[in-house]
Amino acid sequence: MKKLTFSLAAIMLCMIFSAAAIAQPALKPTKPTATFQRLWVDYDITEGGKRGMRIHSAFKVFGMKGVAAWLQIKFQKRDGTALMDNNGEFDHKDGSVAAFQKLRPGFDPAVYEDEAVFMPYDELDLSPGSHQLRMDVDVIYEAGELIEHLTFHNFDFTQPSKTPVKTSTGATATFQRLWVDYDITEGGKRGMRIHTAFKVFGMKGVGSYLQIKFQKSDGSPLMDKNGEFVHEDGSVAAFVKLKPGFDPAVFEDEPIFMPYSELDLTPGTHHLKMNVDVIYEDGGLIQHLTLYEFEYTKP
Repeated sequence: MKKLTFSLAAIMLCMIFSAAAIAQPALKPTKPTATFQRLWVDYDITEGGKRGMRIHSAFKVFGMKGVAAWLQIKFQKRDGTALMDNNGEFDHKDGSVAAFQKLRPGFDPAVYEDEAVFMPYDELDLSPGSHQLRMDVDVIYEAGELIEHLTFHNFDFTQPSKTPVKTSTGATATFQRLWVDYDITEGGKRGMRIHTAFKVFGMKGVGSYLQIKFQKSDGSPLMDKNGEFVHEDGSVAAFVKLKPGFDPAVFEDEPIFMPYSELDLTPGTHHLKMNVDVIYEDGGLIQHLTLYEFEYTKP
């Protein structure tokens, strides 16, 4: 009888301890943290009379209710070298180019589905030409200490020349920007629509083409296999006919559709480039516009 009583008491005691353990609240994180979801960019936006890009970030923060903080975006060359500020407008305390958005979460956790930061192009403080850049995106305390690194985001930017570069024939062109809509279906084929904005000079009535040649990351051409999207040298290329009616002539959005199947690649992920030029009808170069890097994964 004593053994039974002891067993029942032991069981009751275990049940009490188990209930107490279940009732314990979940432990809060020892320090604030954040998790990254995605980043996307609207280019060629005008805000406050300045032309630039609006950078959107989606992320989630934990343990930060009421904590004064910033979303910080530092601008760098692709190798991580910081762009240095020239005027103290969009700058980090270390003198580099940066943009910020104030944060003070009212919940824990707090979800930021679209936190937008505007960055004027002229605040990148770059020389004319094409630049391969990246954004270093962090959540930081108000005093500047790091809470969480969110992501790196690569992008290309071309700073226009003040004046067009003249060729020997007098025809010229200046590049503005290139952007891509991926996973578009056109004519029953899946591919990408490549948009190019540029300006031409001395070309009124001149038969010409916008030409995009596709290359590997080392600059070697992708070679065509079926003669559909092909350059005369046998490489993969896409073209749009041009015959400007004005001088100068502005092409704000000249689109070219490129089916994925025409890239003629093996399955896997490929690091590629588009070599974009304005050429005469006979193939002679008028002006090189830009090199644009992208990745394509063939299933």
